[in-house]
Amino acid sequence: MNIRNIATAVILILGLALVGWRTSAHEPAVEMHVGNPLRPAKVMGQQRLVYELHVTNISDVPVELTALDILDAGGKPFLHLEQKALGTPTALKNGGSVLAAQAQTVVYLTVDFGTTAPTAIRHRLTVKHGGAETVMVGSRVPVVAIDGPVLAPPLRGGPWVAVYSDEWPRGHRRVFYGTGGHARLPGRFAIDWMKVDAQGRTLRNASGLASSSLSYGAEVLAVADARVVAARDGITEAARISDNHAHPHPDAAGNYISLALEGGQFATYEHLRPGSLKVAKGDHVRAGQVLAEVGFTGDSTEPHLHFHVSDSPSPLEGEGMPYSLSRVLLLGRFTDWNDLGSRRWQDLRPRVVDREFPQGGDVVDFK
Repeated sequence: MNIRNIATAVILILGLALVGWRTSAHEPAVEMHVGNPLRPAKVMGQQRLVYELHVTNISDVPVELTALDILDAGGKPFLHLEQKALGTPTALKNGGSVLAAQAQTVVYLTVDFGTTAPTAIRHRLTVKHGGAETVMVGSRVPVVAIDGPVLAPPLRGGPWVAVYSDEWPRGHRRVFYGTGGHARLPGRFAIDWMKVDAQGRTLRNASGLASSSLSYGAEVLAVADARVVAARDGITEAARISDNHAHPHPDAAGNYISLALEGGQFATYEHLRPGSLKVAKGDHVRAGQVLAEVGFTGDSTEPHLHFHVSDSPSPLEGEGMPYSLSRVLLLGRFTDWNDLGSRRWQDLRPRVVDREFPQGGDVVDFK
């Protein structure tokens, strides 16, 4: 699968039953809304919005989503998505995306706007029923102009790979967690950091042991002067990578630490090695201070550091929020995820990237 630096959208049909008023079978009614405030992140010099558009068919008949346009506040189009771009293989019907009666769909959007993000956007959705098309324009959605926190690196040295992709069906980007009667998406901007060698390998040998991972045991660092607001140790890990199993909801993050940042935001580190935590809840830490070590606890296919920023100190209960890292040396990029672990990345001319969110596949050195 190639990593594409373009605006993408993926539809996931949730099939949730909804209760509400109903329209005539000849008048399909579709509602849409953005669930969370829009906050841009700076990625590769571009202002990027990563968010979800919730689309609900409140009629008694199925409708077909045929096009989506994203407009600025003045009506200027930024992105046009045709029918094929709005469906996954399981959602497609005759080349389109059919939304059943009384069902809801989530459109996962990643949109690059250039060097300046708009102050607000609108969504124009085209739907088809019985051969007739209807065009609906959603309400104005403000874009928050406040920058996310600028953080120090969570690790040192390298090379480290920023592992994430908007296209993975079970990646962080597309996994909601239900809590308190609400569905939340903590991994909206989550990155799994994995260490590689000069050949792009993630393991030292073929033993199959978790300890053979180049990431395993690496020191995890505080990304800011902050207070520890949550910490959990004591969850065990499998000795062999193949022996790890799925964990119940509370334990999926494994051992973790959450730091309180300014502005009601929290930095969370997951899958930490048992017994390696050097801080406890209530401790004050300085940027660069060692907090713990990378481990293999919780839901993990291979040892790595999961890191994200959200509005909750609980790993699985917050809404993921953008941030940037200070002074990271960019070495190259994996453009095909099949190469990770077996082949060297594509080299770029090394350069220091400051105050940006890493692109998926970036290979960096944390100085």
